[in-house]
Amino acid sequence: MQLVEAVSSASKSSITVHLPRGSSAFKSYKPILTELYKRLDGIQKFQIFTMDASQAGVVVCKKGPESEPVEISLSRQIDGIFTTKEKVQRMMTDHIETLSPPVRNTEKIAQMYHNIRPYVPAEFQSDPLYAKPSEQEGEDAKSRKQARREHRAAMAVAAKASQD
Repeated sequence: MQLVEAVSSASKSSITVHLPRGSSAFKSYKPILTELYKRLDGIQKFQIFTMDASQAGVVVCKKGPESEPVEISLSRQIDGIFTTKEKVQRMMTDHIETLSPPVRNTEKIAQMYHNIRPYVPAEFQSDPLYAKPSEQEGEDAKSRKQARREHRAAMAVAAKASQD
């Protein structure tokens, strides 16, 4: 039933949506989850994970579809008391911090304007995401790209010299 609701409420198109700076769409969950639950050590050896609301904090892991399930409790125990469902709900609603926006990447700004914007529908080309980079941003992007090319060329020469 949840899957049907998720699909029904999902976007019907692949049109990009602009999220203004300061939007609360991106939040930092790691500090809260680290406080509430233990790490799942050896996670890479498993391929299938299932959880059930009736067993809060328990993850059933399987290495493959035919392998035996392994139940792992990730709930933290403080003074012999496991983390309660109510505490998890309270922490997830009251104590999650909104992430600050990432630093503007001048190379990405130039790439979005020069390589992506020409293919964006006209009604969305005025979006700040596709804005023309300032002269300073353009110069910075060029110098970074040139420095990266020079570094890669030097690394290729060094690799070739070490093979000989």
